[in-house]
Amino acid sequence: MPDIKEDINKINEELKKEINEQFSLKGKLAALIHDMGIKGFKDIGINKQLAKFGDAITNTIYSMAKSAVIHQFTQRKVNRTVLSHALKNAQMKPFAKTRSDAHAMADSAEAFIGYVFCAEGWNLEKMATQLYNSLKNYNLYEQVEETQAAIEGFTKLLENIKEYLEYKYRWES
Repeated sequence: MPDIKEDINKINEELKKEINEQFSLKGKLAALIHDMGIKGFKDIGINKQLAKFGDAITNTIYSMAKSAVIHQFTQRKVNRTVLSHALKNAQMKPFAKTRSDAHAMADSAEAFIGYVFCAEGWNLEKMATQLYNSLKNYNLYEQVEETQAAIEGFTKLLENIKEYLEYKYRWES
């Protein structure tokens, strides 16, 4: 005979978990994304709100990765040229606004980074680690090498985001 008390405790734990998720900060961010009605890559790539939010995430993960490589804390704003090249290299330019300049393509890259942070649970460490794995192979004290490393790192990150979203949602690119 099943233990009713055990079943009730299990149900209570599941309800607590669901309530915590609904009222957690991550849950609230995911709800904002849900309310945007995103149905595909283009919806993300042209979303100005996600681009603004993603800008902060992008700069944070780059600063984390670079700090780990050079063994000292640093704060770095990612150049729009880096992000626009990475977006093109990741074959994601079609998801930016039509006739996009470097600024608009950088916004698209930031929107994708913001999206996976808010809607998909990708955390700062996961994304910064992906950048770190590219940055560690370069001399970041040399501007040209740092730019090359950043383009490579963000290209790989965007490729991973694209692959993840294609697989999860069966979106076509």
